[in-house]
Amino acid sequence: MDLVFYVPGVILLVTAVLNLPGMRGYWRDPLMAASFCVLLIGAVVCILSAPPTIAVVNALTGIANFSAPLVYSGMSALSACYLVLMIAWRGGEPGRVARSSGLVIRVYALVVVGIVVLFGLADAPVERTRDLDTYYAGTPYMREMILLYLVAHTAATAALACMCLSWLRKVRDLTRTGLALIAVGVLFDLSYQIAKYLAIGARWQGHDWDFLSTSVSPPLVAVAGVTVAAGFALPRVGPTAAANFRAWRRSRLLRPLWLEMRDLRTPVADTHWWDLPVVRLVQQEIAILDGILVCSPYLDNEVGRTACSALRAQTALPAPAPGAPYPHPSSGGRRVPDHAEIVAEAAMLAVARTRVSAGPDAERPSDVGRLRSVAQPHLMVALARALSSSPLVAEARQRATRQRTPDA
Repeated sequence: MDLVFYVPGVILLVTAVLNLPGMRGYWRDPLMAASFCVLLIGAVVCILSAPPTIAVVNALTGIANFSAPLVYSGMSALSACYLVLMIAWRGGEPGRVARSSGLVIRVYALVVVGIVVLFGLADAPVERTRDLDTYYAGTPYMREMILLYLVAHTAATAALACMCLSWLRKVRDLTRTGLALIAVGVLFDLSYQIAKYLAIGARWQGHDWDFLSTSVSPPLVAVAGVTVAAGFALPRVGPTAAANFRAWRRSRLLRPLWLEMRDLRTPVADTHWWDLPVVRLVQQEIAILDGILVCSPYLDNEVGRTACSALRAQTALPAPAPGAPYPHPSSGGRRVPDHAEIVAEAAMLAVARTRVSAGPDAERPSDVGRLRSVAQPHLMVALARALSSSPLVAEARQRATRQRTPDA
């Protein structure tokens, strides 16, 4: 049961830490600051709300139920951050945005002060780590503290829902998806609040519906917190995450080609395991193109024609005319290379790489070719695949190795 609090807390905390480097120099941006505060405060509140953490905090402070105003104040601050973030996200006239944000901050600062004052006035000597809301539902000042927190939280949720729904019809793409996630999170949050109100109301009527507060509400508010945070983060993080995923996938597909070329020239800058995939991909492609440039004087059209003829013979397709340059004249240098021509270029590159390894005395071909497949991203991937998987390429490489070391 305690994992309901700790798992979302850890997720939000890790996300906040990962976003910390990007905050450098942007602390004065309300949108960036509110985004970071939502993640950080949400993580802290989730962790502080877990019963084991509540017991530890109470023991360290020596005050029974000290965690109650701490958690309620954190939840109130989180509500304020949600509203400030939505106001900053929607934008508008800077003065209006600043005034609206300032009003929200002042109102919820008063709520936090009220929570602390009411707890100080209350008599709550019995520690309750799981059912404080219902156990003290009828205790003077504790009752008012609990209701102040719930009413402030409900007001923030209602305001967030109104802003979200009014804006949802006006936007598209990731912004719309983010707002939809926020709306879903708001529904979970409202369900959490209803469960709390029903449990407290039942106590006032002499009934025991504590399970609504102790068992039903915690997973609802945990899901709500993560979903709303994800909704705010998606439009800002989504494009970057998608770009890094595409870069990671392309980098993985180009790896065979990079392994062939990486030792021929030193990349512009070294990459590290912590670099983003987009950075690693750029350095990888630079190393590939530099390596191909080194190999270019050794690209043999005859090797390409041989490989192309062999593959087309296997698939019953026309082969290049004897003695024709590769690619053959029918392409006019404009047609996209087909699979056979890609395999032929991979064979040319593998042989050229072998000849480069022989040193400056390596024999240069009389009919130097060129690679068209490196001009387009998807063709470069096809070249890498052929380089690592084609039997014809492996055969051409072995033949070039034997010619290089005739005594082997």
